[in-house]
Amino acid sequence: MTARWVASFVSLVFQGLRPLLFSGLFFATPLVAQEAPEAVRGFVSVEPFEFRLEALVKVSAYRDSWRLQGDAIGPEEKQSVLDRLVALLESGVKVTIPGKDLAFTDRTVGFIVPDAEKGFVPDEREFIPIDEALVGLTRASSARGVSAFDLEWLWFAPGQERLVLEIASRGKPSARLLSPSENKANWKLAGEEIVPALRPVPDPETESRRPLRLLVLPGGLLLVFAALVVLRRGTSTPAWVGWIVVGGLGLGISGLRYEKSQLTVPADAALEDLVHALLRNIYHAFDFREESAIYDILEKSVSGPLLEEVYLEMRSSLELESSGGPRVRVYEIALRECQEVPGAEPASGSFRTRAEWVTIGQVTHWGHTHERTNRYEAEITLVALDRRWRISELDLLDEERLQKVSRQMAPPGEAPTSELLSVPAVAPLPAPKPEP
Repeated sequence: MTARWVASFVSLVFQGLRPLLFSGLFFATPLVAQEAPEAVRGFVSVEPFEFRLEALVKVSAYRDSWRLQGDAIGPEEKQSVLDRLVALLESGVKVTIPGKDLAFTDRTVGFIVPDAEKGFVPDEREFIPIDEALVGLTRASSARGVSAFDLEWLWFAPGQERLVLEIASRGKPSARLLSPSENKANWKLAGEEIVPALRPVPDPETESRRPLRLLVLPGGLLLVFAALVVLRRGTSTPAWVGWIVVGGLGLGISGLRYEKSQLTVPADAALEDLVHALLRNIYHAFDFREESAIYDILEKSVSGPLLEEVYLEMRSSLELESSGGPRVRVYEIALRECQEVPGAEPASGSFRTRAEWVTIGQVTHWGHTHERTNRYEAEITLVALDRRWRISELDLLDEERLQKVSRQMAPPGEAPTSELLSVPAVAPLPAPKPEP
């Protein structure tokens, strides 16, 4: 029950949102009149640590130009269709970012199929009717801090007179209507760019104690006794009095000089700030794609076997995304409760706390964005290593999906709607802590 909370968040988001994401592939933005979907649609997603270019294609538009035989696409033709579409996306869409070199390092492509209950799911049929064949393509780059881009879209299906390009970012989503004669678009981030960063973690505090301070009293008594003997005996003072003096001095010096530092367990607001910062920094690793960056972020907040387990869960989520899964972003954490578990041993350099928190995550894929809110309760072991607090153990006690929110499905001027799931929403969220 250590890294299960990370795995549970990824699985909850992926399993719950994938049908919704695919079901929203053909939604129309308020900027474009709602009509039948074009043969090719374009999507751009701009994140602080990633840039994604996506397209959705109706294969039937290429029936004549590719001379597709028969009424269905068989196993032998599937790869050929996918390869052709990848080539069209790579050669037919040119993106430039001012002051940056854009290099796409990840690519995914696959067939999808409508589902009566789930919307759209991967198409696993051996033979796919051409009129039903849909393909989703994605190119991803780890470009950071993209605040503007210029795009030239040269790829239009035969007979296609217009193309809707949808742009999603941490700001307000937008769309551009392109055509073969007007095929250029540009975008600039409105407002100030907010890049997620590590939250400052309070340093461990220690208090100095003198556990042998009570030895000062017997040491002083021995010195007084020795002084009295010397005063009474004078020059005939026995030799053993010298040993009494040495012993008294030794006890007194030991009691005064020996200090022992002991870890101070944070309390109340300090404990909440510490746990919130560590949890936020762990979820911050979701913002990156490079494995080295993920590990470096996690290593600052997690230690021991838990570090490897959480890291492997992160790698698993990346593999899920590379196979067409949605991108998970946790942009808010609300700490509802945090209390120290009785029985802590500060002398060991660690203590346990029981915490309850809520995560608000966002998934953007194929031009559609959904939010997911989950609640967790766990016992967390914190340890002070190299003068820095880290989480060494995490035992998940309870987890609960609260609600789902679709931002882009809300009509203009209306707030995002919240649809309750089978688990009822609990108490209102506390005021979120400000992000840097």
